Amino acid sequence: MRSRSVTGCQLATGPAAWDALLRAAGETTWIAGPLAKGPSLCHGTAGNAMACLKLWQRFAEPLWLERARRLAMHAAAQVEQARARHGQGRHSLWTGDLGVACVLWNCVRGEAWFPMLDRR
Repeated sequence: MRSRSVTGCQLATGPAAWDALLRAAGETTWIAGPLAKGPSLCHGTAGNAMACLKLWQRFAEPLWLERARRLAMHAAAQVEQARARHGQGRHSLWTGDLGVACVLWNCVRGEAWFPMLDRR
């Protein structure tokens, strides 16, 4: 593993270090659980599900797909709760129901395509 110094601190920069960091971030996201803030792709539970899908794509470990699916289903329930509370949905990709729908579709297909950022 290579390392480099940034203001006197040694930072690992090799692929194994990145993989360990990504797994740790995924574990932290999972332990934190669904976000009370809401279901959005931008900064909500669906975004956390997408992070797990990206880990599934990178490591091919079934645990990440299962976690993504569980978070996505929770985000779907959050969408329904918000609709019941406000009498309407949020029609936005990043902060609304469309982002949750994209994550659910990715979970069904076992993919990690991020709308507008990833190419097909």
